Amino acid sequence: MALVTAERELGRRLQLVQGIHWLYGAQGDAYAALLRGYGSEPHPAYERARAAGPLWRSRLGVRVCTGYAPARRLLAARTADRHVAQPQSALAWDEGLPDAGELPGADQVREPAARAAGQALAGLRGEVDLVASVAARVPVEVLADVHGLTGTDRVRLAEACAGAAGALDAALAPPAYDDAVRLLDAVGALRDLLGDGAARAAVVGVRAARELIAGALHALLRDPGPAGAAVRQDPALLVTETLRHDPPVKLHTFSLAEDVETAGERVAAGEQVAVLVAAANRDPGAFTAPDRFVPDRYATAGVPEPLVPAPHGVAVEAFARGQAEAAVAGVGGLLAAGDVSAAAGGVVRLRRSPVTWGLERVPARVAG
Repeated sequence: MALVTAERELGRRLQLVQGIHWLYGAQGDAYAALLRGYGSEPHPAYERARAAGPLWRSRLGVRVCTGYAPARRLLAARTADRHVAQPQSALAWDEGLPDAGELPGADQVREPAARAAGQALAGLRGEVDLVASVAARVPVEVLADVHGLTGTDRVRLAEACAGAAGALDAALAPPAYDDAVRLLDAVGALRDLLGDGAARAAVVGVRAARELIAGALHALLRDPGPAGAAVRQDPALLVTETLRHDPPVKLHTFSLAEDVETAGERVAAGEQVAVLVAAANRDPGAFTAPDRFVPDRYATAGVPEPLVPAPHGVAVEAFARGQAEAAVAGVGGLLAAGDVSAAAGGVVRLRRSPVTWGLERVPARVAG
């Protein structure tokens, strides 16, 4: 009976949150419309949110930040206990999990990432999807190596990571009930495989790395001239510009533990904040030609660093960056040799994924 009651409560909550997003979004609230997330291209939604100002209040009771300088200030502030109730949360997939341990750093993941990317690319021929074949595969292989998993445990890890892939978005955009149950089961499997302390980091880190790799590969295929030149000069330039231009975590919500003065306003301790990272990282007040993908901008001193939040308390940048640099180096070599090119059809983004607005498919053609 308790299980049935819990299932009904989950279903009711998912429907209620979705209904609130639809109602307020239809009434013109740019943040609610973004959470509703049915557009195939996210940046018009960020532009509408930026038009409301660098820091404004949504009808959902959240202070929404779109400007680079105030976002940097808010992200640097002390945050409240992550267990503080989040009114717009849809699925609390990490409820009961302890604080996450640290993910491995860039130096620890480059070698296994390069190995995994090489193995993935070696088997590709003809029309392929670089998300499924490279971006989604490499972080799981790296995580398995880090935890020393072999055999059936390695297979179980891949299945669990795939099942939990939507967790970051599901926290704000209600999934279908069956998808929610599968996600919670996948998180449970990760707890069994890795332990409670590492499960949260695995869910967040694998998805962030996947999105950064996918974004960087998409940039290589979309504009192979300057992107390829950046890879030959230094893969870090292309990855850094990807973090700015197409960040793996585009929306970050949290509650403050202290009062913050920014953008001419006071944000009080306890208030809930939503930093639209993807909007702030294209703030024309901070970046020249913010909508252009220009890796060379980071070869010049004084350019602001991209904002990279720590979703669910997990610092993801070094873990994701090391893998992305290894993956783009491998694909960049194929690109330079003329062995890989963009395929017809164009990229596809996931719908209703306001945190990642992830790349679902990056089609490519591999010679051979």
